[in-house]
Amino acid sequence: AATLVKMFAPESPRFFLCRGRVKEAVDISNLIASRIGYDVDNNLLTEEELTQYLFQAKRMGEASCRAKDAIKLQNGTVGTNNAAKVVEGSLMSEVCTSLMGVKQVFANGYWKRTVPLQLTYFSLMLISGFATWWTKIFQLLELNMDVYALSFYQTLAQIPGMMLASGLIDVVGRRRLVIIGFAGGAATLILLSMMANTIQQHLKEEEGPNNGNAEGGEYYSLIVLALACLYSVSLCVSWLALDCLSAESFPTKVRSTGRGVCVATGRMAGFCVQFLYGPLVNQNKLSQMMGLASLFAVVGVALSCQTTDTTKVDLQDHWDYSNDGDDDDDGSQHERQTKRISFAETTHSKYFSIEQNNLQIFTILKFNIIM
Repeated sequence: AATLVKMFAPESPRFFLCRGRVKEAVDISNLIASRIGYDVDNNLLTEEELTQYLFQAKRMGEASCRAKDAIKLQNGTVGTNNAAKVVEGSLMSEVCTSLMGVKQVFANGYWKRTVPLQLTYFSLMLISGFATWWTKIFQLLELNMDVYALSFYQTLAQIPGMMLASGLIDVVGRRRLVIIGFAGGAATLILLSMMANTIQQHLKEEEGPNNGNAEGGEYYSLIVLALACLYSVSLCVSWLALDCLSAESFPTKVRSTGRGVCVATGRMAGFCVQFLYGPLVNQNKLSQMMGLASLFAVVGVALSCQTTDTTKVDLQDHWDYSNDGDDDDDGSQHERQTKRISFAETTHSKYFSIEQNNLQIFTILKFNIIM
């Protein structure tokens, strides 16, 4: 995995920009632009363009300001007092910045988005932890099919699950797809609980477990496998939709931090899984185990209904298209903010005016990658 990331996942241009490494930021931006379909052969972003934008834009984000300060420090054009304020990427400054970001995802009413997402992740992780025990469950049910083959098929069902979720996420909607995934998981787990109880009762009534399960063993195996595959599909739908929903629920400044807080909350539930399901598996109480997981899925349906849907809603990304003046000016902040335009407004037909030398719109498009 580390090799694949090194080969195919480029570093964030924002990372280089915040540290004043303009050349690396430009190179990565052009690489990303080429991969997503921009015509970079004749319209490459240059270091001069990026530097000019940083020093001429009236209104910039935190990353742009840090980049500007870092460039000034490298060129020796920043005073001693201002140099002390430049974020150099040290461990302490990065920790302080992260802690401030965590605080911001709960401030100014954003807790209404963050807390429901945290609880939804927590519930989804409790349901996903159930999958840890599939091989053991198949063994305890004494099915006729090979337990490892059953586990393989159940895992393989994640592929069509991801494809299904990718095709439906824009049609159905983020929040609605999360709800559907939770509801599908709850229904599947309830049916699995009933099936496990039926199989175990059947095993007790027969003299020998293998002989008693021979007549309907293949029938039971196919039903359990089908329900296990549906469970995997439901999980894939929920995870993909929830990841997309959480990423779109926060403004750019705290987007990574907000999603990180939500995912970390879900990871906490992973510690509880062993204590919740482990004793039930050891006591061969599969029906109760599946019933408990289905209860968490029902709770997840209720929690996901409290999240804020982001389907067909513009992201909270704003870019300054005014290139006159200096951002160090202490003029009216409100006046500057009214001159910003959203990212969505830059992705319509105005893009095609690049060939007509509309450099203003082209500049916006290219710096969308950076900021």
